[in-house]
Amino acid sequence: MDLRKRRSMQMLWKALFDLMTEEKIFFSKITVDQICEKAMVHRSTLYKHFDDKFRLLEYGLNQLMEQYWDLPLEKRILKPFFWSNQFFEGSESHKLVRAQQGDELFFGCMMTYSMRLLKKDSLTFIQHSKTVDIPQDLLAEFHVSAMVALSAWWRKDPNRVSLAQLDQYFHRLVTQLSQVQNTDQALRSKAVPSFIKTA
Repeated sequence: MDLRKRRSMQMLWKALFDLMTEEKIFFSKITVDQICEKAMVHRSTLYKHFDDKFRLLEYGLNQLMEQYWDLPLEKRILKPFFWSNQFFEGSESHKLVRAQQGDELFFGCMMTYSMRLLKKDSLTFIQHSKTVDIPQDLLAEFHVSAMVALSAWWRKDPNRVSLAQLDQYFHRLVTQLSQVQNTDQALRSKAVPSFIKTA
């Protein structure tokens, strides 16, 4: 990417970020005109690089989360709650999320973005691990759904368990799949008459 293009994209993202965090305008209420006025560029500049403000937000989230995705995959998968909190606390991402509290459109975009990348993480990890005999993409969906469910449960009362305990719950939920499959295989094996097993 050439320097001029990168500079323009950064200016547009900074404008949107400042509107959301400094002026505390909900993402759902921000217009393309406001972003361009803040960045001091013409509308055509924004549309030259992004289809709309949603693509600009996604670009910005990638910038904010770059260091998190640089963490080793094992850390992000094996202790997702601990390491995401380590990264998130006091970060620009934290500042953005706090400023946008109450904007359903923003959090819908954030959730879609996060789940897509979490699923990609999970699928990469699963492909390099021994897993249960079910489709890998389905197992990745289960991993992400478990993270989202646990996160929603924990946010209702963050004092109920530590993040380390939350990571343990996540592993217990995920490993239940293997345990259930192993139990099922054992039961079916016992159900087969001995003369069939020795035939």
